Amino acid sequence: MPTLAQKKGAKHARLSSKPVVNRATPLLPDLRISLAQLQGKWQSVDDKREFWIVKGNSLTMRYATSGTSADDDLLQVQVTDTCAATCATLPAHTVPKGEYLSVVDMRCNEPLCYSVVDVSPTVLTLSYTARGNMLRFRRVKEVAALLPK
Repeated sequence: MPTLAQKKGAKHARLSSKPVVNRATPLLPDLRISLAQLQGKWQSVDDKREFWIVKGNSLTMRYATSGTSADDDLLQVQVTDTCAATCATLPAHTVPKGEYLSVVDMRCNEPLCYSVVDVSPTVLTLSYTARGNMLRFRRVKEVAALLPK
């Protein structure tokens, strides 16, 4: 139960002529990404065996195991201004810079959509919009394959 001093303080606060300041959460910065920023090899922060390799608008999702790269997922990635519902709507939303990445397989099935949470030359954080889970990557150098002489 509040004390008399607390009650008086509450009454005084209600009668105060000071303006009320809205302390809502500040808006997140407007994060936009371009295909040029994505070029190269990205390694998952949470699973060191997971890689995204972007060349042009081609995306290779690789999970490095002791096997070969035959299990790579070969996809297409587009920067979009919205999460396109189908491949038919994807071209209408493809933009040079956008807030989302739409990823489709080579048969152009329904795209997977990722929203951009953070992007820098060395860090990429995405949210998979279907589940809300975070994908955190860091840029890594690509090592050229050694060719026999």
